[in-house]
Amino acid sequence: SRAYLGSAKKLLKINCGEYSNPHEYAKLIGSPPGYIGFNEKGILSEKAAESSEWVILFDEIEKASGKLHNLLLGFLDDGTIQDNHGVELDFRDSLVVFTSNIGMENLGRTYLGFDAKTLTYDEVRSDVEKSFKGKFPPEFVNRIDHVIHFNQLTRKDTAEIAKLNLKELPIKQTKKLIDYVVEGGHSPEYGARHLKRFIRKNVTLKLADAILKGPKCARYPPPFR
Repeated sequence: SRAYLGSAKKLLKINCGEYSNPHEYAKLIGSPPGYIGFNEKGILSEKAAESSEWVILFDEIEKASGKLHNLLLGFLDDGTIQDNHGVELDFRDSLVVFTSNIGMENLGRTYLGFDAKTLTYDEVRSDVEKSFKGKFPPEFVNRIDHVIHFNQLTRKDTAEIAKLNLKELPIKQTKKLIDYVVEGGHSPEYGARHLKRFIRKNVTLKLADAILKGPKCARYPPPFR
């Protein structure tokens, strides 16, 4: 959102795991007449009152109810949607993004037999495309302008992500530290989340313990093996 609209505050992230039940779409546009919360504004109602320019991220869209998918059809068509009071919400200057892990069930699995090998993203890509088209109705898929397949993380990618995460910590980034984090945190199957967990458990917590033990220990944190 900073690159597109000039401000990180213009990002609206919607966790679709919170919209798995049909009635939960009301969080976005408000409850229907006669239901509790009818007089309360939905998330999109509040944002539309501020601006028509947003980067709206629907994270893990496959977890949302089909009710939400249907609700978004008109929204994706012309950038507007009606709230529970019939007010048109204008998002015509916004960018709508969906993320999904659908079809990734076989990534990282290993074939049995003499030619055993671990499946890469390129090898499961056709499964991803089939699952994507099978999960969402054609009218929803047809309203998405571009589908982007993300590449599998390489060790070099993991090293760069590690540097960004370690930058937030009061610790010197040495080659030995980066190599240690990449060795333990690189996971083509689980991606950057696995790396962050590794850093939190094996670097951040150790560093915090060293700081709590005093200035001397904080200056010379325990070695990373």
